[in-house]
Amino acid sequence: MKHRALGSLRLLALSGVLVTACSDSLTQADVLSPAAPVDITTISADAAINDAARISFAPTSADSVRAQYTSADGTDQGVTPWFPAGRGQITALGLLAATTYAILLETRYAGTTVNGAATNFSTPPLPQALATVSLALISGTPPSSGYTLASLATPNHHGYLLAFDSVGRIRWYRDFGQIDVQEAKQQTNGDFTVFVGNSIGDNAAAGAFVELTPQGDSVRAISAIGSPYTDGHELQVQSDANGRRIADFLFGYDIRTVDESAYGGGAADQVAGHQILRIGATGAVDTVMQGWNYWTHTDKIDPPTSDPSIDHPNSIDFDLDGGLIVSFRNLGAIIKLDMATHAVVWQLGGARNQFTFVNDPMNGFGGQHSVRVLPNGHLLVFDNGVTHTPQTSRAVEYALDLSAKTATMVWQYMPSPALFNEFTGSVQRLSNGNTVVAWTNAGLFDEVAPDGTLVNRMQLDNAPGSPNMSAYRAIRINNLYSYAQP
Repeated sequence: MKHRALGSLRLLALSGVLVTACSDSLTQADVLSPAAPVDITTISADAAINDAARISFAPTSADSVRAQYTSADGTDQGVTPWFPAGRGQITALGLLAATTYAILLETRYAGTTVNGAATNFSTPPLPQALATVSLALISGTPPSSGYTLASLATPNHHGYLLAFDSVGRIRWYRDFGQIDVQEAKQQTNGDFTVFVGNSIGDNAAAGAFVELTPQGDSVRAISAIGSPYTDGHELQVQSDANGRRIADFLFGYDIRTVDESAYGGGAADQVAGHQILRIGATGAVDTVMQGWNYWTHTDKIDPPTSDPSIDHPNSIDFDLDGGLIVSFRNLGAIIKLDMATHAVVWQLGGARNQFTFVNDPMNGFGGQHSVRVLPNGHLLVFDNGVTHTPQTSRAVEYALDLSAKTATMVWQYMPSPALFNEFTGSVQRLSNGNTVVAWTNAGLFDEVAPDGTLVNRMQLDNAPGSPNMSAYRAIRINNLYSYAQP
């Protein structure tokens, strides 16, 4: 797979009014001369993200510039963030496919703005495989703003990363060709990451995470340095306040010959075991956990899953004190790791469970996915429910008392009728208090209010009446240009 290097280019969104100091060298003519408009010289689409306009203009000494766009029928309009005026190029993201827009540049001079002339631009149509893909509202009211980001496969066997707007239209996409895609998110530095490859975490297959700018340019590939294979279940890029990368957190794994005859297997089975890796910005690798040294087959949940992995980790998040919260599906366990000592601080669920579940009618979770730490320290879990009777899935929130070793259920959501999402799925708490729950095996995404009321349900379709069930997770993002808490 060929990627275009972005170099050091980054989106720089300017806010507020830029004020310049007065200078005695300015003449009266300089002060009275009007701010000059900046006109577009060229507009083009891009093969990587066709639903965008790359806009070129003559660099200027103005403070900043942004693009305004309006569709020919007036139903779709917006503006980009402000960009430095000296760069000579900006990109308008999130345009609708097969739509003609009038686009102009608005230029800002020390608090004064002036518009240039409008230029018409028509976006290309979607590729045939995406022409009928949509996120259809089937219940409630649509999200008020933002986008839904998901990676998925289509009937042409291509892997895509897509962003749908609040009414379910494709506004951003990247085609990775005939290869699988898995975990995807917008990292806190504003870039997107997606796992590209055929590895599923227990097979001898290649794969890596790809980091993309919002403009679709590939920045780098991220793999599990020091492990033979890279697991595609999670990548967390830790950045500082300026967006500079501190470290990548992800899973690696290797495959060993193991005697599983005592557990109904063979005497020489091929079994995968995982490593939790912290890879620093300089490439230094810290193996936070070597799964072979900690887990055994006896830690698997009952009944054991059929995949050849002793552990099957599937999510990583940061606790409020900097520790790692890691979910292991095959073990039915969530653990906390101390980053300095690499010790397991506690385990919730599974064969080595240290907690008593309180107020939980299911008495815990099974085969869980997508464990997230909330701002109050609670754990939000997508409980696939493989050990429940009957098997049913839910979103559930726990408050942990580390002294009393209790996990108190403080919230849960189970749709009616119930759904069983055996694999994958995700949960996400929004800043307004609502929760997004992705029932990926059914192609359904629910937004739920704190009281359990269904705010909206969206159906991911290959075509009307044909659900797409290939998404790994689905998350909300605020905008396409930079990261903000959804």
